[in-house]
Amino acid sequence: MRIALLANRDIESALALNLLLRKMHAQVMAIYLSDHVGGAQPRPASMLDPLTFIEQDLFNMLAFPLLEHQGSSPPRWLGFSAISQHYRIPLHPVHRLKDAAVLDSLRATHSDIFVSIRFGKILPDEVINMPAHGVLNLHSGLLPQYRGVLATLRALLHGDREIGCTLHRIDSPGIDVGGIVASARRAVDPTHSLLWHILALYPLGVELITQALDSLAQRQTLALTPQNPATGAYYSFPDEAELQHFASLGWRLFDHEDIRQLLLAFGVEPSSSTAHDLEHYLR
Repeated sequence: MRIALLANRDIESALALNLLLRKMHAQVMAIYLSDHVGGAQPRPASMLDPLTFIEQDLFNMLAFPLLEHQGSSPPRWLGFSAISQHYRIPLHPVHRLKDAAVLDSLRATHSDIFVSIRFGKILPDEVINMPAHGVLNLHSGLLPQYRGVLATLRALLHGDREIGCTLHRIDSPGIDVGGIVASARRAVDPTHSLLWHILALYPLGVELITQALDSLAQRQTLALTPQNPATGAYYSFPDEAELQHFASLGWRLFDHEDIRQLLLAFGVEPSSSTAHDLEHYLR
């Protein structure tokens, strides 16, 4: 089974890739990385900006380059360039998915299946139809209830007692609408932040992916549950009023302990006050 992975250049994708490649790196032909989720137009300043900084800039611009420059022993988790070097898997940035060079590169992997994890581009039919087994996408929310971005935030905002992730087929350029392969759930823990809850879904999601790929490798057909388009809703980025309501319910976007644990996992040794000072600065 030859696999091409489509992911996003953020900390959640880095975690998912680390977990997945430990199990099946020999089958992965290439990794394609988008640089953000959403349209090409930049979003206006938002209460979400500190979370975006943690998810993307802190690690991509500071932590990962520092670790690569130091050349220290491999940490528990690897950054994107280190993943590529460690597993000898080509890494391709994707700015425009319809560029001829990107399409030619995808074809050249001769992949049996594409697996998407937080990939920030809508897949056109040309890409969907390339691999014999199509495209699977791991959505960090329960479908069809929460289509779109930040599904975990929506679940917490609505007072759900469980959050979850869904592995589904991408069979059209629609967003999060394909047949469901499987889903996994975990209980909400109000003592933790939004970022903690999002990250906590990826070990469950990677297990869904590996089970599905193992089934396909054994020539089994994946049973799909069609989504009812009349149920659930599509959500875009929350506006400021929704974010203020989220905070009024006692939720935090992230905690200093989240940052400290992430830095440690990727091999950065923060001082006892570094993460706390960073969180205070980002408020």
